Amino acid sequence: MDRINLGKTELKVSPLGMGSIQITRLPWEKSIRVVKEVYDLGVNWFDTAQGYLDSELRLGEAFRGIRDQVIIITKSGAKDVVTLTTHIEASLKRLQTDYIDIFFIHGGSAVDEKNFAGKNGMMEAAMGFVQAGKIRYLGFSAHRPEVALRALEFGQFTVSMVPANYINREYIDAEFMNKARKRGVAVIAMKPLGGGRIQSAGPSVRFLKTYGDLLPCIGIEKAGEMEENIHHWQDSREFSKDDRAILEAEKALLGDKFCRLCSYCLPCPEDIPIPTVNFLKVFSKQMPRDRVITEEHTDAVTKAADCTECRQCVERCPYDLEIPDMLRENIEFYNQFSGLSASS
Repeated sequence: MDRINLGKTELKVSPLGMGSIQITRLPWEKSIRVVKEVYDLGVNWFDTAQGYLDSELRLGEAFRGIRDQVIIITKSGAKDVVTLTTHIEASLKRLQTDYIDIFFIHGGSAVDEKNFAGKNGMMEAAMGFVQAGKIRYLGFSAHRPEVALRALEFGQFTVSMVPANYINREYIDAEFMNKARKRGVAVIAMKPLGGGRIQSAGPSVRFLKTYGDLLPCIGIEKAGEMEENIHHWQDSREFSKDDRAILEAEKALLGDKFCRLCSYCLPCPEDIPIPTVNFLKVFSKQMPRDRVITEEHTDAVTKAADCTECRQCVERCPYDLEIPDMLRENIEFYNQFSGLSASS
C-alpha cells in the first residue's frame, strides 16, 4: 500500500490500519500469524490498548525483529499520574519495545480531570515520556464529540481517534473534523464498520475515503478481511448512489442506538455476554435462522435473564446505551424467535 503523511507528524503510514482487540479471541499462534500476514499486505500501523486483554503481548511477539518497520499505537484510560505511568511502563514491556510511536489518552475524558495540564499533572507526565524518547507522539481517543473538541485545545496532541462510519458522523461532518484539520491533528476512524455491525464493507470503505484525510482503523480476525478492505480502498470506483442506498438500508436496520461490539461494558458481574445478546435481533435479519438459534446464543440469553440491573455496563458504555432495556428486548425476541417460552 502507498504511504501517506500522518497529520503533522513525521510518520508515513498506510491508509488503513489494523485494530487488534479481535485477535485476542484467536489461539496465540494463529493471532501472531494473522498480524504478520496483515503486515505483509502492506499495512504498517497497528492499534492496541492497555485494556485490550493481551493484545499488546501478541503484537509484541509478532513484531520481534521488525519493530522499526511498524507503527504501534497504544492507549491508557488512566485518570491520574501514577496509573498513567504504570500503564505506559507496562505497555512498553508487553510490546517488547523501548518506545511507543503514538500513545493515546484513551476515552479523552481525562482532559477534564482537575490539574490535567497543570504542574505535576497527566500531560506533564506524558510529555516526560516523550522527552525521554519512550513516546514519539501523543494523541487522544474520544467517544463523545464535546470531549474530543476540548482535547483539541491541547497542542501536545497530534493524533486523534474518534468513531466514524456512515451512521456515526457526528465528528467527521461537524465542528470536530474542521477544527482538527485546521490544527493539523490527524484523525483516525475507529469503528469504521460500526464494530462489525455494518455488513457492507465496500460501500463503507468508499464512503470514508471521500473525506480524503480520514484513516480507518479496522479490527479483523482474518488476514483475508483486511485484504478485502484494502481491495475496496484501492478500487477506482467512487462512492455511488447505489453505495449510499445500501448504507441507508443498513442505517434503517441498526438505528443510531446499537451495540458497537466494543466490549467496554464488560466484564459483567453476572458473566452475561452483553454484546452477543444485544445484537440478536439485528443478527436475525442478516443471517439464516440456524445461525441465530444456536447453543451459544441460547446459553447467552439464559445468562442474560439473570441480569440484576446493577447498571455497571451502562456507566461504562461510551454510547450511552440503556443496556438492561436492550437485554430484555433481545431476550424476549430470542425466546419468541426460537419458540422458547418467556420463562425459559
